[in-house]
Amino acid sequence: MQLVLSLILAESSIELVPNELVHHPAILKSAQRKRKDPHALILDQTYHHPAILGLGPRGIGRGRPDIPHLSLLLALGSPLNLTGGLKCYVHTRDNNIIKVDSGARLPRNTDRFTSLLEQLYQEKVVPPTGRPLLSIESGSIGDLLAEISGEVIALTTAGLPKSMDQVASRLVEHRNPVLLVGGFPRGHFSREAISKAKESYRIHNQHLDAWTVVARAVYDFERAIALGEARSRT
Repeated sequence: MQLVLSLILAESSIELVPNELVHHPAILKSAQRKRKDPHALILDQTYHHPAILGLGPRGIGRGRPDIPHLSLLLALGSPLNLTGGLKCYVHTRDNNIIKVDSGARLPRNTDRFTSLLEQLYQEKVVPPTGRPLLSIESGSIGDLLAEISGEVIALTTAGLPKSMDQVASRLVEHRNPVLLVGGFPRGHFSREAISKAKESYRIHNQHLDAWTVVARAVYDFERAIALGEARSRT
C-alpha cells in the first residue's frame, strides 16, 4: 500500500477582515477596487498594512495569504503529489480547515489566489458545483488531526535539531505520517498545536520560510521512500 504524507500548514495567516477594521480607509479602498463587501475580503498585508498596524501587537504576522499560496504551489506541483503520495490541508489562525484536492491547479498569482479564498469563504466549496478542489469548514487543529488520525511530527525552531532527511526517515517509519508546518511568518505554534505533535524538530539553526520548509520536506520524503524501496529489493 502506498505511503501517503498528510501535510498541514497549521495556524496559517488567512482570515477575513475583522469587524474592527472594515471601516479603515485601506480596507474600503480594496473593497471598492474589488467591488466587494469589506467583510468579504481576505486580510492581506500587501494592501491592508496601514489597517493591520492599527491592531498593534495583535497584528503581528497577520494578513499573509501568500505563505500558504507559495507553499501549496510547491507541494501540489511535486512528484510526490502527482503520484498520489501527498494530501494537503490548511488550518487557519481563526480555526477554519481548508481541504485541498490533490488535482487542484491553483492560480500562480497571489492576488488571484486571494480572490479564490474570498470565493471559498463565501461558497464553502470551489468550484460550487462538480468535484470540489477546495473546501472549507470550521474546525480546530485538534479536529483536523483527530480526523486524519496519524502520527504527527512538527517542524519548529523550538524543536530538537535534526536534518530534514533525518526527519523524513522518521516520517516514513509511520503508517500514517502527518507533518505540521507553520503557515505564519514568524513566532511559534500555539500550545494547542504543538501539544498534538508526537515529535518536534528544528531542521535549521535559522528561521526558514514556510515554502522553503515545505519544498525540502516533500523532496526528502520522496527520497526516504525511494531509499526504503531500494533496501526492500536487496
